[in-house]
Order: sequence, then structure tokens, then C-alpha cells
Amino acid sequence: MDFLQHTQRQKTGVRPRQIVFEKENTENTYISWKDKMKPRIDLEDGITQEEYQYLASRWNEMLSLAETIIWQNYLDPNSDDLMSEVDSFPDIRYLTGNYYVGDVSYGYVYRDKKNRPYQIKKGRMRHKYHNGKEWVEEWLPMDSPEITRYYQIIFSLRLTGDANGQEDDYMGLDLEAEFLKLDDPIEFEILSHDVI
Repeated sequence: MDFLQHTQRQKTGVRPRQIVFEKENTENTYISWKDKMKPRIDLEDGITQEEYQYLASRWNEMLSLAETIIWQNYLDPNSDDLMSEVDSFPDIRYLTGNYYVGDVSYGYVYRDKKNRPYQIKKGRMRHKYHNGKEWVEEWLPMDSPEITRYYQIIFSLRLTGDANGQEDDYMGLDLEAEFLKLDDPIEFEILSHDVI
């Protein structure tokens, strides 16, 4: 699309609409628009089938929350946060409003009392960070009362655009939720958005 056509497009705003693909993702691989397959599902170590089934039963709730985030942050034409200058990203004028779920990860995250993340490593809990000069590791025993285990869902969406006059992948949007109990409310936060 040339500069003149781009500047004449309006920030009209369309409501989010999920595209559901019927083709099975038999290899459970990452997908793109051209694949037109069901999402990849990643069950991290430790998640039981019962936990997964319960979390998966909340699918419609997760979609509703995701659509609210998409609308408020990327599609609402009255938002002052949306960029509409040439070469800005994301540009509301390119978004179709269509999205699909690319992959979903169900797992755990471990945090200490200061909310720092830990991973299980060598039979212990490890927090690794960079102090500006080098990597530093802090270790705690697996049964440390300092550590709380949370459920973690990472919901990876693909928003489509029509920058070339044809619908295609435009933006990846990763949402993250952490909660203590399976039936706790899910509250997604934007983890990242990027060009795809």
C-alpha cells in the first residue's frame, strides 16, 4: 500500500472476531495464518491431565478476556494510545479485527516473597538474574516456605491485518495469567506484542 492510500485510511475500529480453524494440528507445532490449523497446546512438566482439563474448560472465559484486551489496546478508535502515523506499529488502520489462537501454554511459575521467579534446577529452586556485570544465581530448597507455586497460562494470539490488500498475520500478542488456585479468577496481562 503506498503512502497516499495509507494516509487516507481511517481509524474505524472493528470488534475482535475469533477465527477458528478446523484442521487438526497433528504435530502440535507452532502455526501461522497460512497453516490454518488448531492451536499448539503446551503442557509444561508437572501439569496433570486433571489440571489441564479444568483449565481448558475455562476456554470461553479466556477468549472473552483476550477480546477485551484486544479491543481496549489495539482496536478501539477512540484510544489515544493507538498509533496511526506511517511506519508506526501496530497501526489500527491495518488490523482487520480478526484473530486466532496460535498456541497456549499451561504450566507453573514459582515465586518468592519478593515476587521473583524461580525455576526447578538440579533438584532445587533457582533464581537467576543479571546484575549488570555477570549472571547471579540464588538457590532455595524445593520445600522452602519462601516459594509459592502459581498456575501460569500463556495465551498467544495472532491478529491479522491487510497491509498488502490481503488478510495475513500482522501482529503476535502474548497474554499471561498467574493464579494460585484452579478456580481463581483469570486476569491476563499483556506479556508482549510484536510483528509477525
